[in-house]
Amino acid sequence: MIVNAPAAHQSSPFLPCTFVLCAALFVLLDGLGVTGLWMASLKALPIAILAQLALRQLYGLSRSLTLAALAFSALGDVLLEITFTHHFIFGLGAFLLAQLLYAANFLRHADFRNRRSLMRILPVILCALVLARLILPVTGELAPAVLFYLLAIVAMALGAAAHRGNSGLLFTGAITFMLSDTLIALNKFVTPLPLADTAIMLTYYSAQFAILYGIRRTQA
Repeated sequence: MIVNAPAAHQSSPFLPCTFVLCAALFVLLDGLGVTGLWMASLKALPIAILAQLALRQLYGLSRSLTLAALAFSALGDVLLEITFTHHFIFGLGAFLLAQLLYAANFLRHADFRNRRSLMRILPVILCALVLARLILPVTGELAPAVLFYLLAIVAMALGAAAHRGNSGLLFTGAITFMLSDTLIALNKFVTPLPLADTAIMLTYYSAQFAILYGIRRTQA
């Protein structure tokens, strides 16, 4: 029983269920227009829970890179939630580091030569080109920062697409992250979207959850 205890502890539904409840609570309160500094903490709390899951369920360099990516994601959540001068730039910078860490993690195991990778990569590149054509012309002085971020998230998605392991869930998480960031960009730079904040957070939390469990599956 003692030998099997860690495995049982890792498979406990407590932390995943807590993640879902905290994420749903933030999305609900944010949708109702609730504000306050404590909302920034609530926004980052689901990501902190995922970090606890990563600490328990992952191992090696993948665990270290995932924990660092989640830490910068949580920081980005807080920076984007608190209004101050250039808070969007600082938040973008934090998420840029998170994407670079995810990309470094996935690209270590990438194989771009097989058919499965090519079938995934081509749509990612096509979507990235369309997104760049649509958004970059209207970002003004933020264009260089937005372009760099776009390249980082595309690198992350390509790394997930070409991962040699059982990477279907990982790739789904990466694409969902791209969708979340696309909604942010469209809502901020192109035109206001209905229920944008709700859609952004739902896809964001879903992406982070899928990426974590996707990494876990590739390590199995």
